[in-house]
Amino acid sequence: MHNGLTLKTNNPSHPGRRTERRFLASMRLRMAAAIVLLCTLLVGLTDAFHLAQNEALKGLLWDGHFSSLLLRDVALVLLLSGALVAVLDRLLLQPLRSLAASTEAFDPTLPPPLTDADPPLAPTELRQISHSITRVHTSLWQQLQDEQHRVAALRATLLQTEQLLESKLRELSSLSRVDALTGLPNRREFDEALRREFKRAQRQRGALALAVLDIDHFKQFNARFGQAAGDAALASFARLLADRFKRDTDLVARLGGEEFVALLPGFGPAETQGLLEQLCDEWRELVLADGGSLTVSIGLAAFGPAQPYLSPQALMQAADEALYIAKHSGRDRLSLAAKAVAA
Repeated sequence: MHNGLTLKTNNPSHPGRRTERRFLASMRLRMAAAIVLLCTLLVGLTDAFHLAQNEALKGLLWDGHFSSLLLRDVALVLLLSGALVAVLDRLLLQPLRSLAASTEAFDPTLPPPLTDADPPLAPTELRQISHSITRVHTSLWQQLQDEQHRVAALRATLLQTEQLLESKLRELSSLSRVDALTGLPNRREFDEALRREFKRAQRQRGALALAVLDIDHFKQFNARFGQAAGDAALASFARLLADRFKRDTDLVARLGGEEFVALLPGFGPAETQGLLEQLCDEWRELVLADGGSLTVSIGLAAFGPAQPYLSPQALMQAADEALYIAKHSGRDRLSLAAKAVAA
């Protein structure tokens, strides 16, 4: 099968070709028999007419010349039959064979012949049939070409649609992991990173610091200055976090509202505390320069060989508890998790 169409074969042993040869041979045999009978009848009628008109010929027949007349008639019959068979084979059977061969070799996946291959002496009817087959071939081939063009166009459109869909899916996947306001990773991305980095720290017996940061009095600020000012403050704090913690392994994210988080692989509590205190100083300078009064409270917990938290959830809970203490101790400060202090 090719393009949904069955292709013919020109193999001489193909059943269709064998049937064609048998049909033509049978037709040739019947035609020869009919011509011989016709010529015999014509010669017989001619002899009978001559005998009826010529008394001398009757005398020759009765004088023993019957065999010579019979041989002459047989020779005449064979000569006439051969001539008629040759003429009819030339005028009828050859065009039929040519037509049968072209029909058997009909392949709509190939372009039609540029010129007709009919013998010049073919009967008008056979030429018309051949022309009709050529027109059908041309029509089918053109339809096939049109279908192939449509299929190619559909495939191109489908490929473009698939590429667009993949792009949109990647975009949606990216949006599902990125906070729209600040451009930082969101809670989903942070949760996966926390599980991944916690397992790595456990496996390598390394250090992992986790800080939860919350902007103080943000709701009052938002109510006083408006949502646009509040969004600008959140975006500004997000930029400060990203600039401060920008190693390839660091991750800063927005958990929601005015709450942010910093995940710092390889850092212990002491060095992380120093970096966070610098961050608080920079934030104070930034908001004071803008005429604001926002501060930040931080809860810090650190995983390490001396403080092996049992799970990432336990590490996160310790940082949240430290943030709660910082909030209820006057805000604008950093609080270490109890386990980190014990270490």
